[in-house]
Amino acid sequence: MRRIVTLISSLLFYIGSQAAGYPRDSVYYLTVDDTLKAPELVVKKPHSPHKATIMAMVLPGSGQVYNGQWWKVPILYGGIAADIYGISWNQKHFKLYRDAYVEWVRYTNALAENPDTPYPENPTWDKIPKSFDVRTDPYFQRNDGRTWFKNVLNNRKNNFKRNRDLCYIVMAAIYAVNIIDATVYAHFYDFEIDENLSFHIQPTSSYSPLCGGTVGLTLTFNF
Repeated sequence: MRRIVTLISSLLFYIGSQAAGYPRDSVYYLTVDDTLKAPELVVKKPHSPHKATIMAMVLPGSGQVYNGQWWKVPILYGGIAADIYGISWNQKHFKLYRDAYVEWVRYTNALAENPDTPYPENPTWDKIPKSFDVRTDPYFQRNDGRTWFKNVLNNRKNNFKRNRDLCYIVMAAIYAVNIIDATVYAHFYDFEIDENLSFHIQPTSSYSPLCGGTVGLTLTFNF
């Protein structure tokens, strides 16, 4: 008999708490020992956008894990890995063309002072892939050829430097998007849409002595 009374009390409390507006995800239970105890309400801890933001700032991807979006983590770190590769590749070529440019300018300045200046041993510009040989091509024995090659080295050096800097900007953008995504999704984590939310479109017709018969559409929202 005591268990029946307990069950009925539990049902009445649940119905009353729903009418009072308690959260849907609350947990209700009764404890029965020697005496009948009052029901206790356990409310689920809300999802924290602040926590998601801090986690994403400290470790990119952890905010998405906290939000339950595990599938975004491989995409995030794939983008980071590709950007790191871009930084490394452009930095390597920037250093190569920078050193070649500096050595070529030093060499041409020395030739301007002394035309008998010997060709450098194993210069950096010889390590750069090209379709001509600076040492034997007659075009590079003239000042216009040497100036042209200097400009080529300088332009390529600047291009690789610019691409490397763009990769750094992309890395900062990936980090910022990671934080924004975790924060925004955390705000909508507990957002619920009523199952009754819908709209219907149906044709209607009416008649009045002044306007006669009319035909139209009726849009109905349920929420």
